[in-house]
Amino acid sequence: MTKLRSELVVVIVGALLLALLAYGNEATKKAPPSVYSTFDTGPNGYRALYEVLRTAGVPVRRFERVLGLLDPSIRTLIVTGYENDPFAKPLDEHDAARLRRFVESGGRLVAIDAEFAGSDDVAPGVGTTVQNAGTGAIVLARTAYTQGVTRVRGSIGWIFPFAEPHGIPLLANAHGMVAVAYRVGHGEVIAITAPALFGNAQLRNAGNLRFAYNAIAGHGPAAFDEYVHGYDDNVSLWSVLPSEVRAAVWIVLAIVVLALIGANVPFAPPHLAAPADERDSSNYITAIARLLRRSRRRPPDEDVVWQAAIDFQRRKEHA
Repeated sequence: MTKLRSELVVVIVGALLLALLAYGNEATKKAPPSVYSTFDTGPNGYRALYEVLRTAGVPVRRFERVLGLLDPSIRTLIVTGYENDPFAKPLDEHDAARLRRFVESGGRLVAIDAEFAGSDDVAPGVGTTVQNAGTGAIVLARTAYTQGVTRVRGSIGWIFPFAEPHGIPLLANAHGMVAVAYRVGHGEVIAITAPALFGNAQLRNAGNLRFAYNAIAGHGPAAFDEYVHGYDDNVSLWSVLPSEVRAAVWIVLAIVVLALIGANVPFAPPHLAAPADERDSSNYITAIARLLRRSRRRPPDEDVVWQAAIDFQRRKEHA
């Protein structure tokens, strides 16, 4: 048992070292890209916008569950692009149907993404964007959404063509529309093609912040969908571990199981004990001793032989 315990300790320590090496390798990898999430403090993150809205008294929160569990009290939902997010949980056709019902029942959807796919997009009634670079946009239509805004500054890579029939143009540049608003049922959709405008790096521009505030505030409780970026308030410890660490844990378990099997399951043919009726040297000595006792001629060493046979048999039985 001592040898078995020593082997198990060596195996477990070695496996733990593998796990630590895997975790260290994961930690030294390149930092993940900055994404359009309110948890992200990088240049593209929306952490600054989220904090500004909260400070201004806007009833805003983070939503970290599947869309089907959206709180009915939420009246404004902000969904930002997740194409470059390594932990994204993309929306599907069922989510598209839920978004349509949300808007048709009076909700406001603020969709901030670069690539809109028209009828194939999850945003209801949205148009199709085309790639066309730019560095800013000006206000076209004077509405509540553009109040106090003259222009916005930042990288713009995609636009709605001017020929696009969807919605009121709110922001545009020389190439096309950057933000449009349109009705769907009792609600409204605001589609913005330049997510970088509201990232931490660009929110210092007053026009950018004012437009974002106008689009989100004033329509009841608002929520940023963080589930699409991989955030889940029901997440387990196992799911947040890096894939390399999870693989190392499985390796540890496999090694321990193999060690236990090897220590307890025999792999060689079983050793068969000699049959009970098989004679050996002790039987021979006993038989000779008995013959000597029955014979008329009894040598002086008869008792010695008989006692030796008895002693030999006892030692064999207790071996």
